[in-house]
Amino acid sequence: MSELIRNELAKRLREQGKLTFAEFMSIALYHPTAGYYNRQAMTIGPGGDFYTSPMVHPIFGACVARQVWQMWNLLGKPDPFFVLEMGAGVGTLAVDFLQMAERDAAFFAAVRYQIVEQGAVLSERQRAAAAERGYLGKIKWYQTLDEVPGKQVGVIFSNELFDALPVHRLGKREAGFVEYYIVEDGAGYREVEGALSDPALLELIDATTQELLQVGERLEVCPAAGAVIEQMGSLLETGFVLTIDYGNLAPDVYLRHRKGTGVRAFWKQKLVDPLERVGEQDLTADVDFSLLVRRGERAGLFEVGFTDQMHFLGGNGFLHKVAELQNRSRQQFDLMADEELHKMLSLFMPQSLGEVFKVLIQAKGMEPAAIEGKLGALTFTLDE
Repeated sequence: MSELIRNELAKRLREQGKLTFAEFMSIALYHPTAGYYNRQAMTIGPGGDFYTSPMVHPIFGACVARQVWQMWNLLGKPDPFFVLEMGAGVGTLAVDFLQMAERDAAFFAAVRYQIVEQGAVLSERQRAAAAERGYLGKIKWYQTLDEVPGKQVGVIFSNELFDALPVHRLGKREAGFVEYYIVEDGAGYREVEGALSDPALLELIDATTQELLQVGERLEVCPAAGAVIEQMGSLLETGFVLTIDYGNLAPDVYLRHRKGTGVRAFWKQKLVDPLERVGEQDLTADVDFSLLVRRGERAGLFEVGFTDQMHFLGGNGFLHKVAELQNRSRQQFDLMADEELHKMLSLFMPQSLGEVFKVLIQAKGMEPAAIEGKLGALTFTLDE
């Protein structure tokens, strides 16, 4: 743990006595210079603490681009066309998206690609990736959603954004719900139980989940997720919000982790204790997609469909590329094609990432009948 992180936590604990887990997680991940996502040594990808789907194979970014291209067509091919990526990691998805977009000259010309990235280290890595592929002048960066102009016509999308937003850890007791706080424990930290930091946290939990949870069981709630999806929706006059992340609908998303496993920490691609190596390991929690649906409605977003990554990729041309590689491998005994095929299938197969990651599509300012059956992500079947 860096001294900056240790000192910031010590200062907050002196002032407050205890921290919500959301405060602890926010410092650990987003401290301006020492947080996990903002430190110079931050490691994502091969040899790092975790990797994302865009890093596995460029087909992921190509499929996202194809889905957004369909949305552009449904919107009447507007020019300019607003495309906003939230939290672009190291920039892999952005450059793969733009490379695919170039296949349609009119679409590529219309796209105004924007990125919201909170940290300087990541935004510099994104700029470097874009410059290497010749797309630096095609992308505009913002540090926060507040900076992005509203009344847009287009698409806002994210991949593994919501799972990294700070969560509160709650538990059910006979008398109601309690919250778990972080306090110092010698040179480290531990949890203590206390009253809710804000009674409004219970409003984030659907009634079915509250009823099904048993005394002694736990869950995590994310106020920031609701605020972010509302803000996304408010930026759009007409268009779509596409969210790819791991989690599920309620109550399943909560019941799966009711024994206290909802927050996970990754260090060198291994599960570790969330209270150790603060600022040096990733912290993450499953996304409640039902909350995104409910809160999105406040900003005029309506749910178009909910599926998984396998169906999303399958409906956007994934299997055509697989067939090409299979033919190449058979005809030429191409070991490189075999390796590439293996990477691609890890994105698709249910026992790998294909079922773990879920996809939520929301729309605003459109008639539902105009969308039904016209988005690849929602039309794929395994019989194809």
